[in-house]
Amino acid sequence: TIFLTVPRLLNRMYDTVMSKVHGSWISKGLLYLALYRKQGEVERGLIRNNSILDYIVFSKIQQQMGGRLRICMTGSAPLAGKVLNFCRCAFGCPVLEGYGQTECTAAVTAQVPGEPGVGHVGSVLPCNYVKLVDVPDMDYFAKDNKGEICVKGANVFLGYYKDEEKTKETIDK
Repeated sequence: TIFLTVPRLLNRMYDTVMSKVHGSWISKGLLYLALYRKQGEVERGLIRNNSILDYIVFSKIQQQMGGRLRICMTGSAPLAGKVLNFCRCAFGCPVLEGYGQTECTAAVTAQVPGEPGVGHVGSVLPCNYVKLVDVPDMDYFAKDNKGEICVKGANVFLGYYKDEEKTKETIDK
């Protein structure tokens, strides 16, 4: 019921569906109509998989996902807004993006269910403090919303196993 994935798989699924309807103007028109209607529902906070559009258009996709999908979470790279919106409509469940890294036990930020926006990775999780730090060598400055993302929290690792030198390179004040 929970699907944790990377954008590459969702992109591939999106491309596959779009290429299958490319040849038929009826299938393409029906898909775009369904996406338009479902996107309106998602923007109003209504996420479901039991509408007539789900039965006619999205049921195959939902069955390929096991038929019981309740939430989908993706990370590791940005997901294009059109793909994220498509997945929210087709899966009929919240599809959320997050940001994190292995050293933080995965998540640092995450979208919350019901958040219809795209192009961001949500809010900072309660266990973290996040700070954007200037990197003058790369012409990155926090005032311009560019910089190194530094994270502090209980979920941040304590260091590399038996490698103090690498730990000192990675963890700073």
